[in-house]
Amino acid sequence: MKMSRAVLRERLPGYAGQALLLAVVAWLAWSGLANFLHNLRQLHIASGFQFLQVQAGFEIAQTPIPFGEGSTYLRAVAVATLNTLLVVALSALLGTLIAVPVAFGRLAAQALVRGACTAWVEVFRNIPLLLQIFFWYFSAIALLPGVADSLQFGDILLNNRGLFLPRLHWGDAGLALERPVAEGFNVSGGIALLPELLALTLGLAIYNSAFLAEIFRAGIQSVPRGQSEAAAAVGLSGTRAALLVVLPQALRLALPPAAGQYQSLAKASSLAAAIGYPDIMQIVGGTILSQTSQALEAMALVVTLYAAINLLIALAVNLANRRLLRRQAR
Repeated sequence: MKMSRAVLRERLPGYAGQALLLAVVAWLAWSGLANFLHNLRQLHIASGFQFLQVQAGFEIAQTPIPFGEGSTYLRAVAVATLNTLLVVALSALLGTLIAVPVAFGRLAAQALVRGACTAWVEVFRNIPLLLQIFFWYFSAIALLPGVADSLQFGDILLNNRGLFLPRLHWGDAGLALERPVAEGFNVSGGIALLPELLALTLGLAIYNSAFLAEIFRAGIQSVPRGQSEAAAAVGLSGTRAALLVVLPQALRLALPPAAGQYQSLAKASSLAAAIGYPDIMQIVGGTILSQTSQALEAMALVVTLYAAINLLIALAVNLANRRLLRRQAR
């Protein structure tokens, strides 16, 4: 509908004010950028992202893809991003697996179970996350035995060097299982999860599980009591009724706020730099920035990568929520 002249005259000062504010912000941003580029030229510091094709010249402790001193900075950025995605995925999965039973436990009829789950939530969500990460890294994992006295669970080894898992690989005779083996002061073979990754995963998972448990508890309480009674009437046990009837309906309301908590988890993973885990902040915002002195470009990469990860989480949760709604509508 066309806007009348009277309405236009009434709104025109507001439009003019918004346009003026936008112009001032644009001018300030342009002036700041121009001043920054001028200072770079005065100091003879290169600008742009051409440095990404330069040889990095350093090693990374954990590399999901091949990486060496001859690799480029761009490949270092890729390794750091994969390491961040790994710790976010592991922490989110472990945190969810902890949060769901804690949420049901807070609603249990048994006072002991209810009290234990309440204590879990109240204790871990009120201890600073960085302190929890330090506890796991400097205390719990550091007290594990050395390589020679590794704790063995089948083909899995656990020691103060990390957690070592079997790995599938293609051999001469086909698909084979490569088991980790303790040799002197090192472990050969298998997949190594470094102490930094273990400490960061445990800290993030336990801390965020307390918040996720409250989100899932709210979703569970939103399911009508008649659903549980109907499940019991057809012979389902309490556990099966909770998993097959109550939880799918609770997730419909719990997933949107849970997405925000998963995004908070992803942003909090930048604390990895405090214990030396090679993530985006440590490699891109630390090592690459200090070696190239291109602070603007390095921090722009850090911001872009974290924003992309958070948008990816939001997309994944939205897709899961839509699929859940479609299944419940059938």
